[in-house]
Amino acid sequence: RIPEGQGGNWAPLTAKANYNANPNKVVQMNVVVVYHKSIKSSYQSVYKRVADMIRHHNATYQFGSKPFGVVEAGDMNQHWGAIERYFGGTKLPDNVFVLDLARPPRGQSNDPAYGAVKCFLAKGGFLSQFVNFQTHDHGRSRDARDEKKSTTILSGVARQILSKCGVRVWWVTIPKEVPLPAVFVGVDVFHAPRKFDPKEGKRKAGKESIAAIIVQILRSHNPAENSLVEIYCETESRAAGKEMELGPAMNRAVSNALKAFKVAPSSCYIFRDGVGDNSIEQVSQQEIPAVRQALSNPGQVVGAKTKAANVPLSYIVCQKRIATKFLTLQGDAIPCGGLITDIQGPQYKTFYINGTSPPFSTPKPVRFVMAHNDPPLYGVSPSKLAWALCHDYPNWAGPIKLPAPVQMAHKLAELAGEMGDCGDTINHKKFAGKIHFL
Repeated sequence: RIPEGQGGNWAPLTAKANYNANPNKVVQMNVVVVYHKSIKSSYQSVYKRVADMIRHHNATYQFGSKPFGVVEAGDMNQHWGAIERYFGGTKLPDNVFVLDLARPPRGQSNDPAYGAVKCFLAKGGFLSQFVNFQTHDHGRSRDARDEKKSTTILSGVARQILSKCGVRVWWVTIPKEVPLPAVFVGVDVFHAPRKFDPKEGKRKAGKESIAAIIVQILRSHNPAENSLVEIYCETESRAAGKEMELGPAMNRAVSNALKAFKVAPSSCYIFRDGVGDNSIEQVSQQEIPAVRQALSNPGQVVGAKTKAANVPLSYIVCQKRIATKFLTLQGDAIPCGGLITDIQGPQYKTFYINGTSPPFSTPKPVRFVMAHNDPPLYGVSPSKLAWALCHDYPNWAGPIKLPAPVQMAHKLAELAGEMGDCGDTINHKKFAGKIHFL
């Protein structure tokens, strides 16, 4: 448990977390290490450090003392080509995890082969984690400061690996009034940056947009009963710039999630990103009935009734790109987690959450618009639920702003946008229960 007074500096404490997994239920991952040829002399020591850090957490998933397989790779096609040859010619066991120790070409901060490698592995349903040796060379620490930096980065990598495998690396308390089992749905659409077309003399969309849908299930308020995450995700490529008409995709994702985890929910919360004020009514009227249909059809769920009662549903639009900022008359900074409810829209109930409090600038809050809320959920505080779920996301690299389901949808859509096939071949069913896109 993070002490109340150390909430602003929790990372060192999570590095010492002990998850006390049942030894009889520990899963040994078969790790395939892919390393750039320039770090041939150090990849073994780096793997051992990562494996030891994972073992130290005493979680359900563990790395062995030695990798199952090793692949030497180069740049670009020598990177993804080496991986394709290995996976094409090797009989692999279950529970394969790919640890890619990459060094981007000189002058580049990111590996240009990243999208191709991720696309190939996602098609096969293989979990993977990149470690960028351009950011820091973990095999050559010049002094104690370098060694400390390497340890900090690799401890974060270890926690991220556990998250991808399905370990709940920390627990947040949601309002007790939320009826359980609860389904949290996050939706976001990634739009590729526009590129200048010299023939037409204007900027045009480079490729299709990608919609990502996350379905997260919570069964109990007791942390001991939720040591592993229950998450299902799907993506859908669509015409460039198309944000709406996601009802069928949401229906399919929620239906598949309920079947995958065999759950009959008691409540559902939808967090929708990317919807402007003028489109809220139209989008909600498209998507709410589609999700309701999925929730009311538990025919494939073990133990569920043939005809389910109406599951209470709440539909909340999250708006990041707003011009609203908050200042105090005394000149003090708005505190982290500051809740503002006095500014209401003309049609829907709204609230703002100020997720961060930088000392020398004015942060942008997130506006939450309550587009729909069924009466059985009136007793649940949507602001407390949203703020709790903001901390449930296990891989924040910047300000805490969005609830975990919609932030994960953003991350997945962005990852699929880097793939050559826009994520159309991701093996979503094999990734059920895994946060593979972190």
